[in-house]
Amino acid sequence: MFTQARFFRFMIACCVVGLLCLVYGFLVEPKTLKIRHVEIVSENWHGVPIKIGLMSDIHIGGVHVSAPRIALIAKRMNAQAPDIILLAGDYVNGHVSAVRHKAKFNAEIKQGLQNLGELHAPLGVYAVMGNHDAWYSNDIIRDTLKSVNVRVLENENIHLPSNLDICLVGLADSDTGVRDGRAFFSCEASSSVIAFMHSPDSFGLMPSHTALAMAGHTHGGQINIPLIGRRVTATKIGPQYAYGTNHYWKIPTFVTAGIGTSMLPARFRAPPEIVIITLRGTSH
Repeated sequence: MFTQARFFRFMIACCVVGLLCLVYGFLVEPKTLKIRHVEIVSENWHGVPIKIGLMSDIHIGGVHVSAPRIALIAKRMNAQAPDIILLAGDYVNGHVSAVRHKAKFNAEIKQGLQNLGELHAPLGVYAVMGNHDAWYSNDIIRDTLKSVNVRVLENENIHLPSNLDICLVGLADSDTGVRDGRAFFSCEASSSVIAFMHSPDSFGLMPSHTALAMAGHTHGGQINIPLIGRRVTATKIGPQYAYGTNHYWKIPTFVTAGIGTSMLPARFRAPPEIVIITLRGTSH
């Protein structure tokens, strides 16, 4: 029988569980770091398997992301020994320009970006810009990354210096930049194309022979509520591309949950992560 006393005990239990979830979401999960290993098979990948390190939405200057933490994250990424490292934008926290921030905040941003220079991979470290970067200052972020040997690609491609015949394409942000699909045009017909961008809203620009596309921006929903799911993604493409492996038409895609937070300094069932993607063809 559901008595009044049992009802009150039930309500107290619900309040306790709710409080524990709040503590976990605001104080525990955002400080964790998951190393996620993913294998993706693509019929458009023609070389031997390659290991890609993917990071996004770092949001330096946020409640849980300091410059020293970036150095520790870089060490953990390096320990995975990826062949190439891709950074998918939103390096900075906040929604205002650098000139409106205090010198202390700007110094933290600069040091955090410089700590990304500790990332190392045989094929290099490459970056694209995100919406928060444009709001802060694309020029400052681009110049700082360049100073630590991180190459920024904005509607550009580069033929990677290896025997794998890879054309890497990086696109400008879909919200604050001007995306240009012509970045794919100068890839050699024989090359395997890897694309990365800040938001999955740019997936529609990819040619059908793209081997893999990667993005961030969604934070994996940041708050992933049981039965409700990852409803808040800040994208037009929809919640089906909120997180993880998927296909855009027949092109394999991966969207990472990233590292930092935005708006609300909390994560729940969407932990910060760095992703190691092993990309292989159908014949390997």
